[in-house]
Amino acid sequence: MKARLIAILAPVLSAGAMAALGLSVVVDFSVRETATALSCDQVPGTAQASEGDILLRYDAEPHPPYRTVPPTSGAHSLRVLATGVYREPLPEEAQVQVLAHGHVLVQYAAGSDVPALERIARGHPRKVVIAPYPVLRQGVALTGWQRLQLLDDADPVAIEAFIAAVAGRYRHGWQSGATDCTSTAA
Repeated sequence: MKARLIAILAPVLSAGAMAALGLSVVVDFSVRETATALSCDQVPGTAQASEGDILLRYDAEPHPPYRTVPPTSGAHSLRVLATGVYREPLPEEAQVQVLAHGHVLVQYAAGSDVPALERIARGHPRKVVIAPYPVLRQGVALTGWQRLQLLDDADPVAIEAFIAAVAGRYRHGWQSGATDCTSTAA
């Protein structure tokens, strides 16, 4: 009984101690899909060439510029962002970190239907990060690791389809038979 109590309390107390010290407790609720991945021609958006999976050692560490807007792979931050709704733009290095963990990033231009986008994101609490992206002049950008789809507006059907097909395909490596789709006909 004592051992069981310790097994239960130890993680709780450890998390509490970390929080008391001002350290963030990161719970990884990353997407883990068990089904076989969709073939490349069934995945919405456009496949993008790999820019590597490069973990930066510190914020503002120099790295090559991203080849896509928004970025879809490459250098990324050490800091892990929780999924959810962000009201401020995310640094591009943080955007790529989101993708490296298998999540979908939904970013929008000024004038987009933000309440509708936030409802979609809240419907996928372990799969989606949503944030404004001032670089966009209009519409919505959907990104996953090496995947990009640009929409003219907040089309809920297209966004849901992208999330369903792309979330979890990549999590520091291709999952469940998924591939980067750049070496095959997409």
